[in-house]
Amino acid sequence: MHKESINLLLVEDDAGDRKMVKLALNRSSNVADFNVEAAETLSQATECLKNKDYDVVLLDLGLPDSGGVNTVQKAHEANPNVPIIVLTGLSEGLGLEAIAKGAEDYLVKGKSLEHALFRIIRYAIERKKVEKKLKEAIEAKSQFMSMVSHELRVPLTSIKESIAIVLDGLAGKISEEQRNCLDIAKRNIDRLNRLVSDLLDFNKLEAGKMNFDMQDGNVNETAKDVYNTMLPVAKEKGMNLVLELDDCLARVKFDRDKINQVMSNLVNNAIKFTKQGRITIATSKREGAIQVSVSDTGCGIKKEDLPRLFHEFEQLEAVGIEKTRGTGLGLAISKEIIARHNGEIRAESELGKGSTFLFTLPSLELNNKKDAELEACIAS
Repeated sequence: MHKESINLLLVEDDAGDRKMVKLALNRSSNVADFNVEAAETLSQATECLKNKDYDVVLLDLGLPDSGGVNTVQKAHEANPNVPIIVLTGLSEGLGLEAIAKGAEDYLVKGKSLEHALFRIIRYAIERKKVEKKLKEAIEAKSQFMSMVSHELRVPLTSIKESIAIVLDGLAGKISEEQRNCLDIAKRNIDRLNRLVSDLLDFNKLEAGKMNFDMQDGNVNETAKDVYNTMLPVAKEKGMNLVLELDDCLARVKFDRDKINQVMSNLVNNAIKFTKQGRITIATSKREGAIQVSVSDTGCGIKKEDLPRLFHEFEQLEAVGIEKTRGTGLGLAISKEIIARHNGEIRAESELGKGSTFLFTLPSLELNNKKDAELEACIAS
């Protein structure tokens, strides 16, 4: 039977605990050969992790130059590709905190170490391999979606410009029937462009590659921009678009274009799912935050469908409204954008009586307070 060879870094300053771990590893020598290298401080460990390859790290949380779960974070930063198993003599709760910081697993010293050690090492290595393959698959998918989306945009732009030339009469006079056909083609090209944009945005957000230009400002200005842009669309459908702004809003730090995108998406959805009546864009104060809401008098949403609203590729059926086609990504993208602003988004609705979509953004005062608390914590 072929035995695998495992390169292991043992980070432990207590000689007795090091001996205990090595004895437990020796008892597993019938299934694996462990090449053990020891470090007694975090600084020694990080140096090793930066310059050598290991299959796994056994990390004590109480080292001379570092203590607590932050030790895991620092070791993980030195080499994020190596699985870390925490050794703790304190509590299982601390072990769970360590997992939240990037550890693969934990062991409490003195609790059947020799029986569990090899199994946990084996599982940690395998999980890390799966994580790497998953990251590679996500990156491959991201690159593919980006390439396809960009390749689609080039011919779509060319087709749209060609249709515009014909519609404007620059290529000769056209009949009313020809104009109607070209208008249908143009609307479908615009829809395809929106679908491509949604796919690109979702792909960037999922991969963490979307850039945010966070600036101090007043959300009311963005609400006015959205209102002015969407007013002609609402009027064309015979709807009343209303703007209700709180003039005493706190300033917030936000990406104006991204929040414009979220508001526009919510208003556009309200127009789609409202046959007649009123759509209201409103801003208001909340404790430590500002709130933006878009309300409509449309068909409403079934109570059981509300939890599915912000899922990607979800398109819910609207009672009494012709089904609209799209990617089902608009609300999922909006949710991610608001999350990146440390805000929250949700929906309230009653079937047949309309819906209200609301999102909050932390006020600048609250963000400054959090930054001050974080700096004080780091300093201590």
